[in-house]
Amino acid sequence: MKRTLFVASNRLGDAVLTTGVLHYLLETEPDIPVTVICGNIPKSIFESIPGVERVIGIQKRRFSLHWPEVALKLGPVFWHRIVDFRGSLLGFLPGRHRHIWRGGQDDIHKAVANARLIGLDTPLPPRIEPSEAELKATHKWLGPNEARGPILALAPTANFYQKQWHFENYLRLAKELTAEGSILEGARVAVFGAPGEEAQALPVVEALPDNQVIDLVGKTTPMEAAAVLSQCALFVGNDSGLMHTAVAVQIPTVALFGIGKPAVYGPWGDKSLCLKSTPPGTPIIRPEGTAIEGKDEPLPFQYVRDEVEKFYRRISKETPLSG
Repeated sequence: MKRTLFVASNRLGDAVLTTGVLHYLLETEPDIPVTVICGNIPKSIFESIPGVERVIGIQKRRFSLHWPEVALKLGPVFWHRIVDFRGSLLGFLPGRHRHIWRGGQDDIHKAVANARLIGLDTPLPPRIEPSEAELKATHKWLGPNEARGPILALAPTANFYQKQWHFENYLRLAKELTAEGSILEGARVAVFGAPGEEAQALPVVEALPDNQVIDLVGKTTPMEAAAVLSQCALFVGNDSGLMHTAVAVQIPTVALFGIGKPAVYGPWGDKSLCLKSTPPGTPIIRPEGTAIEGKDEPLPFQYVRDEVEKFYRRISKETPLSG
């Protein structure tokens, strides 16, 4: 029986960005099941995709010893297709068709570069489609659909502190975007963050009213977070895996960028907005001694708020959004 080996990233963002390629392979070769190799963090994302036969999560070890261990778990298989976004030793396993990542360019977005890896000129943006069961499971955090109302999703964290817009800015944004007369009047606020990111995310949770905030900090798997995000009206967050997850579930997404590479990792698509620090490449953390009002920050609060409002009003007009 033919089988495809798909090697994705340890990092959530890079892994999510490969989901478009995986869906394409499953749709164009529907009779060929796929085995996915990835880090333990994004594992739940791949486990939820129909047609994925097996997902093996790996923990990196010294001297790359995790790769021989994975090869042993895979067993003696002659693969129909090997798609390796890691450029790993698994790319040398016996196979008919090979697509091995050799490195990207700083001016080509991952949606384009990932598609080119398998010979396509058409971009393959990230794609996550929660099942009915996964959507139903969000009721424990969001409540039943009929009583839900609009939800603003905030992701104040990132994997590096210089990518984090100050939590006071996120808190103020939550209050002003949900205030009377604003774009998400009366909306609840879902705050996301991975385990270990409490210091940046919980101050936002703790300062919002209990009946408004949905505390998801350290409480969801990446796939559970994706299912919740798919029910939200708007996402605002730093350059992070959660931002790409929001894009993948096709909700309006605003990403705040500083030291990253927006040309490569910016949010993809017409329903996305990328706001960059001034000058570009400046960390978006609040410089020491900067006033709380944030006027002197590389990414000023008022600028972000104004751009988010304009973006959401435009998207709402072009594509009516359900709350």
